[in-house]
Amino acid sequence: MSRHNGVISKEEEALYDRQIRLWGMEAQSRLRNSSILFVGVKAVTLEACKNLVLGGIGRLFIYDPQPIARLDLETQYYFSESHVGQAKDKVLAEKLAVLNPLVDIRVASSLDDIDGVDLVVSIGRQQTKDEWRQRGIKSILADAFGLFGYIFVDCLDAHEYIEESRVRDAKTGELEVVRESKVATYKSFEESVKAKVPGGSATRLARKYSPLVLVCQALATMGDEAAVGQFVKNALEQRELPQGYVGDELLERVQASWDTEFVPSAAVVGATLAQEALKIITLKDMPANNWFTYDGLVSEGITCIL
Repeated sequence: MSRHNGVISKEEEALYDRQIRLWGMEAQSRLRNSSILFVGVKAVTLEACKNLVLGGIGRLFIYDPQPIARLDLETQYYFSESHVGQAKDKVLAEKLAVLNPLVDIRVASSLDDIDGVDLVVSIGRQQTKDEWRQRGIKSILADAFGLFGYIFVDCLDAHEYIEESRVRDAKTGELEVVRESKVATYKSFEESVKAKVPGGSATRLARKYSPLVLVCQALATMGDEAAVGQFVKNALEQRELPQGYVGDELLERVQASWDTEFVPSAAVVGATLAQEALKIITLKDMPANNWFTYDGLVSEGITCIL
């Protein structure tokens, strides 16, 4: 179990030696004294939680009382035949505990009795949109389906972080690390869905604002692939973008993939999700602001602000 007394033990220092060398003792201390709640268990959840547990998060809550189905065994590698019918969160918590006994891993009984959580990650159809913002808690919405995936980050109105750069000293000629405190502002999910896209040609805009992000916004909003087409059409009209901005082929492929999981794509999205969660918790570098989409058809991930 994690020891939440603000001081990293010798055992922890030895275990996390490599990453302490990478981001420093201060960042590691923030990580081991923080709590994250995951709502929803899918393949992307397993990948993200694995990375955070190995990284040394202090406390991890998991909430998804849904029973494990045989179909889950194909994509969620911690589950086996003997787990069918058992609660997803309970089994995942047990499996993750084996990876790092220094991390306090718990099953959340409900979403109302979570005190002191620093970050909430909502996965798939378990998403809670702006509920956590209203409670003053930073949050991430994410999902991976078929060859596609997305991450939406909301660090509230003001997220302080530290940006490091290397500057050559004028006198000694040696490179020195300069740490600068900065503040980033994030939009709520509702604001993001309505945000305008700057003007320009469709080709130029597509390089900066992936058409996939509009489809993912629709999926996250509607939770129903059948309604995605109309939502995207309305979004294009509201943002004064040509209807051809989101191609029919892309829309059809995403809709067909909505209820499927593909482990390689989930691994990419899950690893990226863990990376952004680490940035939020450790205050090292600015977390993605605010959308990340992954298109496995072209093996491309794009971050944009909407």
